[in-house]
Amino acid sequence: MLSFLRTLIAMMVGGFAWVLVNNALGQPEGAMVLLTVWIAGLAGGAVCTMYSARQGVAMAAVSGLLLALVFLWFRHIHLALPITGGALVALWPLWFPPAYYLGAYAYVLVLLRSER
Repeated sequence: MLSFLRTLIAMMVGGFAWVLVNNALGQPEGAMVLLTVWIAGLAGGAVCTMYSARQGVAMAAVSGLLLALVFLWFRHIHLALPITGGALVALWPLWFPPAYYLGAYAYVLVLLRSER
């Protein structure tokens, strides 16, 4: 149950960071939308590792995948937005899993270097 709650919190942190950056940039178009995903993913991945340095990377991969699936479901099934334009623009949520993973891995490296 605790891992489930931590995963939900990491997903919410990533979603909140995405909303903040998205609003700060003013609804970016094209490749700039990936910047919002990467910033949100790095923040969410770091939060995963803050909970547990051992399980943080795995939790980040799961959190990123679930967040990507939620975004894709909401956009393309609930809102029925068609996949138009470039695949990069239409499928930008698929970058959440690697962004979360990289954020968790980077935070683990920071922890390891701070112990030296």
